Amino acid sequence: MADLNDGRVDLQRSSSRFITFGVAAAILLLALGGRLFQLQVVNGDEYARRAAADRTVEVPLPAPRGLIFDRSGRPLAVNTPSWTVKVRPADLPDGDRIRILSRVAALTGGDLSVMRERLDAFVGSPFDLVPIERGVSREAALLLGERAETLPGIVVEVEPIRRYLDETGAASGTLLSHIVGYTGPVNREELARLEPEGYLPDDSIGRTGIEASFEGELRGSYGTQTVERDASGRQLKVIDTTRRPEPGTNLMLTIDAGTQRLAEQALIWGMDAANVSQGVTVVMNPQTGEILAMVSLPAYDNNKFATGISVEDFNVYLADPNQPLRNHAISDIYPPGSTYKLVTGIAAMEEGVTTAARQWPTYACYQIPGAPTGECLYDWNRQGFGPLAMVDAFAKSSDTFFYQMAIQTGVDPLAEWARDLGFGELSGIRLPGEEPGIIASTEWARQQGRSGVFTGELAQAGIGQNVIAVTPLQLLNAYAAVANGGRLMMPMIVRGETDAAGNLTREFEPEVLHALAADPSTLQTMRIGAREVITTGHAYNIRDLDLPGALSGKTGTAEFGELTPDGTLPFHSWFVAYLPSAAGATDAELAVVSFNYSAIVPGNVSAEVVKYFLQLYYDLDQDLRLDPNDFSLATAN
Repeated sequence: MADLNDGRVDLQRSSSRFITFGVAAAILLLALGGRLFQLQVVNGDEYARRAAADRTVEVPLPAPRGLIFDRSGRPLAVNTPSWTVKVRPADLPDGDRIRILSRVAALTGGDLSVMRERLDAFVGSPFDLVPIERGVSREAALLLGERAETLPGIVVEVEPIRRYLDETGAASGTLLSHIVGYTGPVNREELARLEPEGYLPDDSIGRTGIEASFEGELRGSYGTQTVERDASGRQLKVIDTTRRPEPGTNLMLTIDAGTQRLAEQALIWGMDAANVSQGVTVVMNPQTGEILAMVSLPAYDNNKFATGISVEDFNVYLADPNQPLRNHAISDIYPPGSTYKLVTGIAAMEEGVTTAARQWPTYACYQIPGAPTGECLYDWNRQGFGPLAMVDAFAKSSDTFFYQMAIQTGVDPLAEWARDLGFGELSGIRLPGEEPGIIASTEWARQQGRSGVFTGELAQAGIGQNVIAVTPLQLLNAYAAVANGGRLMMPMIVRGETDAAGNLTREFEPEVLHALAADPSTLQTMRIGAREVITTGHAYNIRDLDLPGALSGKTGTAEFGELTPDGTLPFHSWFVAYLPSAAGATDAELAVVSFNYSAIVPGNVSAEVVKYFLQLYYDLDQDLRLDPNDFSLATAN
């Protein structure tokens, strides 16, 4: 066999090529080694931190919401542990979603449609927990725990919820619901605005009352925790608390819950006696502007909102024509009737129309200047009172006297004095939903497309009728300003800050909005007139109460709406009063107003409500309440 290698000639190998290959390989190995050295040794710590960062995340740590107390240190809004059902969307099978949520609704008694809405409204990581039902019973929470394997994505946790209490410490939210308010979940639109401030997708926010107007103080400052998570984003464990949460500020209200209960008791009695569906009673300290009680009926239970109100319960509130969700003391405006004669009297004397001593004729029916003969405005007694000066005219509440005062004063000066007393403007009380009211003026008329106010309108404005509309709080504050000697106070609803036990640690100072522009002698004349309202019997037998002072005040009846079948107008009733040490004195520390909507009875039910409140407040051994239907003693019925 032939040798295949026969005749082969071996070429000479290039040593330079071999060297080049060796150098290249060495350089490559050196580069790889250097890079490995850089990654593991030089920058090892940095990459270790980056790797750790991929496994860890900072999560917010909610702060306890501040507590709310009354002026005596009674707790009114507290945080209590409660079971909350949450969903982790990543673990909720799409095809089984309805079955799982339906099962949760059945076990908890919750509303399936509400749960779905809350889940659908959530924006965030699918591994975040979404609350779908708060305030779940312990029994339901245990049942959910037992069925955890058949309910993937469902988590039950304990978290604090708001609980609203009454003066006895019982969980009863109706007594102070319009003042304290309630909290509710942040919605999607709010979250987009509030997320930079630290709000979370499952956060709660104050919705109304103190909870809303003092949201910033009550919320506190959230902390942060560093937690470890796995590759899918699930949280595994807490590594460190990087910033501890700072609890919200605890607040003490100016409200006394005991006084609130007495005011409510008196108002409920009066409303029942007169078959009234809406009523208000507000109590204030004229010297400081502190609100001691603010009752608006009907009320609502804010505890229903604390755990997420059901659609049925919410619709009941919305459908009620008496609007229990509204604070009628500040959010609704009504004609003030004869109580507004305080404004007209001050304006007439300050504008030089009259003096305290000058008498004016009164009429059965006052002829409107410039109107055809026979177009006149009646006095309330249909007879007139003869010649009257300011004090007697105010005490007898002569309509035709104050028609003349308003017309002689003029619409714009009358409006200016009304504003000086706080009408037509917000009082500044830190509660949401306050209305400014309506005051007749040339500017107001032009806004209605007219050049001015008609003379008849001006005359009726002088007795608080026609276009004049005020809130009960505005009326009380105006009388309080006259009662204290001429300082229009900003109504206070929060007295200060407290510790966790309800002890006052920082007291807020009362704020004077401005000093009334009226001469002190003018205000003194009106204070004497307010005392005469009581002593002359115009306010019935309230003068016989054994009170520690010289009760002074004013009744009011205000027509509104459309004519009834018998040709008359329905009417509201008002009574506003304050208690100085003597007639004309400026040291009153208690003022009260009561308003009853459509109180169509012969008597002034609001005067009876205030009378009953004073009997309760001063614990009098007297009961002088009159049945507003027939003026008989209520205790005899």
